[in-house]
Amino acid sequence: MKELRLFLSPLSFPYAFADRPLLSSGYVTSCWGHFCRAQQAPIQFGDVKSADFAPQAKADTTAAAEILCDFGQSKIKGGDEGFELVFERTTRLRIHRKAGYAWATVQVPLYHKDGRKEELNGLKGFTYNLVNGQVVKEKLNKDAIFEEKIDANHLRRSFTLPNVREGSIIEYTYTIKSDFLFNLQDWQFQYTIPVRWSEYRTLVPQFFIYKSTVHSYLPFAVKESQAVAYATSIRMAKKDSYGYQVANSATNTMQISAQALSSRWVMKDVAAFRDEPYMTTARDYISSLDFELDGIQYPEQKYQQITSTWEKIASELLNDEQFGLGLSKNTPLTNPATALVAQYPDPTERLNAAVALVQRTVRYNGQNRLYTTAPLKRICEQGAGNAAELNLLLINTLRAAGFTAEPLLISTRSHGRIQTDLPVLSQFNYVAALVTMPNKQEVLVDATDPLTTAGLLPERCLNGQGRLIDKTGGRWVSLVPAQRYMRYTTAQLALDEQGALGGKIKLEHTGYAGLEAREQLAGSTEQQFIKNLQQRWPEWTLTGPIFNNVAASQQPFSVEVGVKIPGGEAAATTLYVQPLRHLGEAQNPFRLEDRQFPVDFGMPHEHSQTIVLTLPDSYEVQELPANLLLTLPNDGGRFQFNITPQQNTLHIISRLQLRKAEYSAQEYASLRELYSRVVAKHAEAIVVKHK
Repeated sequence: MKELRLFLSPLSFPYAFADRPLLSSGYVTSCWGHFCRAQQAPIQFGDVKSADFAPQAKADTTAAAEILCDFGQSKIKGGDEGFELVFERTTRLRIHRKAGYAWATVQVPLYHKDGRKEELNGLKGFTYNLVNGQVVKEKLNKDAIFEEKIDANHLRRSFTLPNVREGSIIEYTYTIKSDFLFNLQDWQFQYTIPVRWSEYRTLVPQFFIYKSTVHSYLPFAVKESQAVAYATSIRMAKKDSYGYQVANSATNTMQISAQALSSRWVMKDVAAFRDEPYMTTARDYISSLDFELDGIQYPEQKYQQITSTWEKIASELLNDEQFGLGLSKNTPLTNPATALVAQYPDPTERLNAAVALVQRTVRYNGQNRLYTTAPLKRICEQGAGNAAELNLLLINTLRAAGFTAEPLLISTRSHGRIQTDLPVLSQFNYVAALVTMPNKQEVLVDATDPLTTAGLLPERCLNGQGRLIDKTGGRWVSLVPAQRYMRYTTAQLALDEQGALGGKIKLEHTGYAGLEAREQLAGSTEQQFIKNLQQRWPEWTLTGPIFNNVAASQQPFSVEVGVKIPGGEAAATTLYVQPLRHLGEAQNPFRLEDRQFPVDFGMPHEHSQTIVLTLPDSYEVQELPANLLLTLPNDGGRFQFNITPQQNTLHIISRLQLRKAEYSAQEYASLRELYSRVVAKHAEAIVVKHK
């Protein structure tokens, strides 16, 4: 056996780094500090005592289950013919209620490609129950272990721990060995149940450079990286001068000494993740850690860049038959699009006509994709296609209509936020289009929704930034829309001596509110639309609805209804009227006192109510709500309330403006307080008294 203090040539290790598993993503650069001492593991498998069943002071017993400790560590060490990744995990949970039984079933994803596969070894598990003061344990049965195929490169091993009851403690441990060095295991610190202790460690020799991304709005209890001495051995089979293994020959073992980066991340007392209003996908908020192999650097060797670049990705897409190459080919829409140039001299009208042409020709099949499955000509013939097919066809059509149009890669809200410093195509799942108008104005367009017009991307696309794909290598484009979500209510109401309130109301929806209302109407009937409105206003009787601009997507969508609230059987001396309690914001959507992550509306919002209230001739105002003006910090929004008496009428104006698409966690308290004040103001009564 010989010791090798210099490092092996990169050519000795023919790994297919370009192929990535479904769950790999992330960013961390190696840094070097001083040497550190080994840390004791926070959990020992099998070490469960009767005292562990006693209630804990910080335990959330209202939760269905609780993770007591989740400990994982990944190490790169020498193996056969090269290096391998070894991931070890030990997890212990307590089941509080029957709803937590599902946590006794565990799923482990595994990757395989070209005859090589990740191996699950050392799987053990126990269920512990406290019986008459004694700990009774039951072993995981081999019959409770299952395997299923996910796709061509992924399978899933599942197992279920036995005899789980309320109060049970369960634990399991396993090891994954992998030749795929790009697949340094990610780690999740937070779940939908509380986590008392979560710890992840990595040991990476200095010639592998990983980048990592921390997704978290929670603090780490420990976050450290230090350089340590590193030694491993690699077993190499003897080969002849042609590179073939020599039969029956002994294996050479080479010792490697170097330095490694030892990293440790710990979170403790992590609250259960909870869904809250105005969020994108939960993956954007749950505390986790992702890794990506950026490159390999051996001493005296050239750095091998493993990750791509955005410029390279753009070039590859533009030269891909299922993406960019089809943009220059004629389709059945080419001639009709060319005719639009003479038919619509106004660029805006022509742009909307081109979008409508594609929307009429091809229907969206609901699939979010980056590539076409067939030539654009055939997509027209089929009459249906995925997001990439419709919007690449749209770009092709827009160019025929005389516009400069380019593809825009998007990650939808349900797919997750983009890491702009991580050039990985799998971050995206959608293609839209960016059009540069003759006046240099840029307009985002999409053909998947027949109710949208130019400049109005579907709400599912409003997720941070998109990546423009063009010959210059592309750039980032903000997806915050120019259009807002606007609801404007006007009401002509009259009050009688018995306290009955009646009149007419017009609800007008503009921008994204108009798109939302049209989608609701398109998915049902006018009767169902009014029924839904009746559920919002249970005290009102609605009559005679009239719908306006249903198909005219560029105009405000509105509905006019007659309304009435019954009064008493006889005239009252004093009447209390709360018209905005019915027409304005009736409750605060932000009920929790604190929030650890942003409020993502997707677009700015505006809600306005204008009411003209006519009083009975024999009554006069005794008390009016006070006028009010509230503003959010940094010009984030405002609320204005005004009520003005004019003879026997009251003119009431309420206007809530949220000028930002996203509010940070630090702005949450102000936003919540603003909504609370709005709801309180809308609940205030107007007091009128008989003269």
